[in-house]
Amino acid sequence: MPEMANGGVELSVVIPTAGRAAKLASTLQALGEMAEGTPSFEVVVVLDGEDPATREALKRPWSFPLVVVAQPRLGAAAARNLGCRVAHAPTVLFVNDDTRPHPACLRAHWEAHVKFGPAGALGFTVWDPEAPVTPYMRWLAPAGHQFNFSRLKPYEVIPWDACWTTNLSVPRSWVLDEPLDEGFPGAAAEDSEWGYRLWRRGWKILYLPDAVCFHDHPYTGPKDFRSRARMAGAGARLVVRRHPELVWIFMVKPLLACAARALTLLLPAKSYRQKLWDFDFRWNYLVGMVRGRKTA
Repeated sequence: MPEMANGGVELSVVIPTAGRAAKLASTLQALGEMAEGTPSFEVVVVLDGEDPATREALKRPWSFPLVVVAQPRLGAAAARNLGCRVAHAPTVLFVNDDTRPHPACLRAHWEAHVKFGPAGALGFTVWDPEAPVTPYMRWLAPAGHQFNFSRLKPYEVIPWDACWTTNLSVPRSWVLDEPLDEGFPGAAAEDSEWGYRLWRRGWKILYLPDAVCFHDHPYTGPKDFRSRARMAGAGARLVVRRHPELVWIFMVKPLLACAARALTLLLPAKSYRQKLWDFDFRWNYLVGMVRGRKTA
């Protein structure tokens, strides 16, 4: 069973944020409405760059201990590392400022750590039902390019490239011993690269479909996602620089997949719009891969 910190909290929720005060406030409000049986927890908010609006939003009283720290604009990886360094609990849960936890989310994570011991736990991230969900968003997730949960089996070990820090709990010692790579300037591929290093050390992460977070980030079409696709390609370039053995997964395979998708566009079908979306993502991924840090 996980240990309890000296301060009495059993779980530290770490949230990096950058200029999204309203979304962060919604996530914090949800954390104040957790279900019965939720372990004692604190919330650590890391400001990735000072933001007066976020500071103001954090001044209201909350029903849980709140720790606020700030750093220069260094990126999500650095923010999560800093959050873990100042956290008090032996187990940390990463969520984003736009991922609102279901009332049973923290309890599900905690129960998994009690049951399975020193392992990580990946929760299920789904579009926020209180916000509009477009056809493009339904295509992106939960079985698309953003989050492909369809390939994961409940309560079994996930592949390392499904290490998504939007709803992920791990022993705090993992982050202290094997921190996220702060050389990644954007929030793309830095968690997959970290997952690869965790996998090499034999540290396992299980998939928990019962630990749900609602993702509030609208996309009307591929134009809204192009910057993220390019960021993913730029992140892939950094991954391969650090791990040349992954060149097939992050560079060669995406290049071939983009070429194959371009050929399929010559054959109109009922799913032609989705094929165009897929090509748009893959092409912009390659653009980001070529441009590298210029994209980030």
